[in-house]
Amino acid sequence: MPTRLAGKIKQLKTLLVDADDFSVIMNYFLDDLVPDPAFQAKGKPLKDKTIEQRFRGVLEILHERLAVRSPGPAQMMAALWLKDFELAHGAFALGNRLGMAFYFRDLDMGLSALGALDGSMEVMFARFSVYDGVDPGKSFHIDRSKRRH
Repeated sequence: MPTRLAGKIKQLKTLLVDADDFSVIMNYFLDDLVPDPAFQAKGKPLKDKTIEQRFRGVLEILHERLAVRSPGPAQMMAALWLKDFELAHGAFALGNRLGMAFYFRDLDMGLSALGALDGSMEVMFARFSVYDGVDPGKSFHIDRSKRRH
């Protein structure tokens, strides 16, 4: 396993593109990157409106496609940007679920995890790509391993 931040980010990208088990990807993100002091130091509040819109679009589609019961729209709770790695990540709430997502601008690909707050162990994952100039309903894809959308 890589020990330097750049190596960890590279490993996360490889997992994002190639892994079949999405929990492996998110566990790597949460267990190896999030607690890393270098990762924490690089994160700044996300100010890129395009990426914010992508996150919101993904959340809307998750809401629709995963049939999450919610009285209102998803709410972004926090969003951070690591400029050197073109990586955005954040937390959100959707109905009775909490989620995490990350997105690489250079890959135009990300992963979200949405966990239930009802005591169950259910977690819904979606690996996604977002294309510019395409209807958001058509640009969000849950895909198979080793395949760019």
